[in-house]
Amino acid sequence: MKVGLIGTGTVGSGVIRIYQQNGEHLDRQSLEKVQLKTVCDLDFTRCPQDLSAFQRVSDWRDVVSDPEIGTVVELIGGEEPARSAIAQSLQAGKHVVTANKMVLARHGRDLLALASENRVSLLFEAAVAGAIPVIAPLRSSLLPSRIQAVYGIVNGTTNFILSRMHRFHADFPSVLAEAQRLGYAEADPSSDVDGYDSLYKLCLLAATAFEVQASPGKALLEGISALSPRDIQQAIERNEVIKLVAMARWTGGRLEMRVHPVILEEGHPLATVSDVFNAVHVLGDGCGELTWIGRGAGGVPTASSVWADILALANRTAYRMPAPVAADLLPKEEMVSSFRIRLCVQDHPDVIASASNLFSQYQVEVREAVRAGSGEGAELIFQTGPAREGNKDRLLETLAQQPWLREIASVLRVGLE
Repeated sequence: MKVGLIGTGTVGSGVIRIYQQNGEHLDRQSLEKVQLKTVCDLDFTRCPQDLSAFQRVSDWRDVVSDPEIGTVVELIGGEEPARSAIAQSLQAGKHVVTANKMVLARHGRDLLALASENRVSLLFEAAVAGAIPVIAPLRSSLLPSRIQAVYGIVNGTTNFILSRMHRFHADFPSVLAEAQRLGYAEADPSSDVDGYDSLYKLCLLAATAFEVQASPGKALLEGISALSPRDIQQAIERNEVIKLVAMARWTGGRLEMRVHPVILEEGHPLATVSDVFNAVHVLGDGCGELTWIGRGAGGVPTASSVWADILALANRTAYRMPAPVAADLLPKEEMVSSFRIRLCVQDHPDVIASASNLFSQYQVEVREAVRAGSGEGAELIFQTGPAREGNKDRLLETLAQQPWLREIASVLRVGLE
């Protein structure tokens, strides 16, 4: 079984490293001997591995057109030319293994249909949570269960930042700078900290667990850049943790898709996942609750999942992924959450009553109201019961117009129910 690798960056180099270090082990695990024949890149100087044993090309079309290569591994990232490389490989009757969550989130339905038409496999274990095996179990051992919900911490950069903010009471900009120095965050971290990376991965989890194609643009999305040390400190005082959580679940027959910071109790399975680790939590009617935790990023851990897919092809045990159907998505304004809303206000005796009346007007139940600080530092902190996102948004619009309000300091969702 001859393989062509497109992309020798961080993950591609990891694929080569595992091949060179664990070759005999890989041979023992596969029915069909796997040979990495060709590597493709525009610049091989980034790759620390010895490439002398491989055919080297600079045009990905040379990999796709090679009749000896039956499996193409796409690891160049971005939307193009990655989408074209995947599509043309499938059209040529070649299996494809990829870690490209953006392409699959945006074009997965068409690409999976193309794979089915050409009777080949499109595998993407490495696209979701690094070394954590999630996709294959969902498509094999968990198939007897109807999956009802999937929750995950699926971005190591944001989890590292939030873990450091909790541990050292630091602010977001300083921890982001530290993450960039350590190589955990890109020079442009927006895809991570604004939640897009997590959202793309959530789309793949939904496609796998529910066999539906969910448009990223219709999900509820919020990042972590607005979180302050004050929000973190309040959570610590209540034995809570703030995490960026991606979640997909069935609500009244419609699929609910959301990525945003969530306040969790310290005992929740996702609350203990720290630093660059990832976790995926699944709820099914047959399997109950399952949680996977592990390294969700990095060249070699992600490459390990790439090789898991390659070996599945060599052993003819690759999971089957039907083309997903369009999902009936729950509109954002109909989603229900409990909230913690912190307001900076003028220091007047009747301000808490004025604010509480507005909460009641918009059907947002106040379960706890705390007045903190004084003078210029006066705050109101409201803990609500479950309320519609649309009602919350209209409440915030009205609050912003009140003469006693200085600032809506933060709005955070509480719990996953």
